Amino acid sequence: MSLSIREAVPEDYEELSRLITDAYQEFAETLGDDWEGYRDDLADIARRAAQGSQLVAETEERPVGTVTYYPPREDEPTASEWWWWPKGFAYLRALGVDPATRGRGVGRALTIACIERARADGAAGIALNTLSFMPAATALYEGLGFRQTGGNVEWGGRKLLSYIQNIDQIS
Repeated sequence: MSLSIREAVPEDYEELSRLITDAYQEFAETLGDDWEGYRDDLADIARRAAQGSQLVAETEERPVGTVTYYPPREDEPTASEWWWWPKGFAYLRALGVDPATRGRGVGRALTIACIERARADGAAGIALNTLSFMPAATALYEGLGFRQTGGNVEWGGRKLLSYIQNIDQIS
């Protein structure tokens, strides 16, 4: 499978909204009453793209994955931020892969693209959060050397895991 990664443009947003909603649909039952709000947040590609960079992975010009990359933070996080990341670190959020193309390295390629951007941006490292009931995500991040920070919080009775990786520790 030939894969390319590029920055999304506004014409992509509607399709990427469908893609990411499909990617996370399997968690609807686990999230219960929180699913609708979570789904709506994930689907708001335009908002995230305005705050960072929305990347799209394509094969044969068809989107198969997406992720939001936020450049290195210039301020200190506040105690009320549930999706914090440290000053000087970039942040990766809302990684989603088309269910039909999972297991083919799309998520890994998008994560590496974010790491490369963080390195190019002069970030000290990159941070992310995932939920404890997303084992494929935790395996991906841990396989790339991310480590849990211990800054995990509860969200609706579910454990939100915080991961971090220093740029100089990424090969």
